[in-house]
Amino acid sequence: MIRIDDVRVLYGRTLALDGVDLQLVDGVTGLFGPNGSGKSTLLKVVAGFVRPTRGEVRAGDVRVELGNEAWRRLVGYAGHDPGLYGRLTVRENLELFARLYDAPASRAAELLDELDVADRATSRVDALSAGLKRRVSIARALVHDPAVLLLDEPYANLDDDAADRVSSAVQRWRRPGRVALIATHGAKRLKEYSDAGIVLRQARVVSHRLRTGPHSSEPVPDEMETQP
Repeated sequence: MIRIDDVRVLYGRTLALDGVDLQLVDGVTGLFGPNGSGKSTLLKVVAGFVRPTRGEVRAGDVRVELGNEAWRRLVGYAGHDPGLYGRLTVRENLELFARLYDAPASRAAELLDELDVADRATSRVDALSAGLKRRVSIARALVHDPAVLLLDEPYANLDDDAADRVSSAVQRWRRPGRVALIATHGAKRLKEYSDAGIVLRQARVVSHRLRTGPHSSEPVPDEMETQP
């Protein structure tokens, strides 16, 4: 479980998060809200990329802080920037990140198949479409089988088949003791398999709902779906 206590983030005079209190339980939590509501900032705070102006994030006894490399190794993060090396091929990128995280090289090959990008394995990343970069970025986030998965708009620029591949990859990753926080405007798709949902508006949490039971077939309630 990840606990977020009274987190406030200011960028200059811009209030990005305001007194956010949350507990992220095992499973997949959808993060919804209009543009500018603070979704991306919250993901970066949990990842340890942004230091809160006030408050803290804890995972058990570990405080999430900038420069905490042990925490970073537990996190798989894919943001708006794909975080890939454009001059390297798709396979070279995934194998490089596998080595950096001491993951087996076979994991890269598995994800190429899972996300249906094996046919582009020898293509340079800077030659890929936005949708293909998105899938490779998600593969990079998953390559070390992280305990915490943080995805920002993973369905952007994807057709239905590609989006289904992403959903399947996340569900295969999910198991007890793992936490995912996924920000998306594609609420309908994420609601099909998420365990909880959070709505942010104007930097504050306005709703946080859980399913009635672990992996229940009951969907996350309709109010989780908000429009930009």
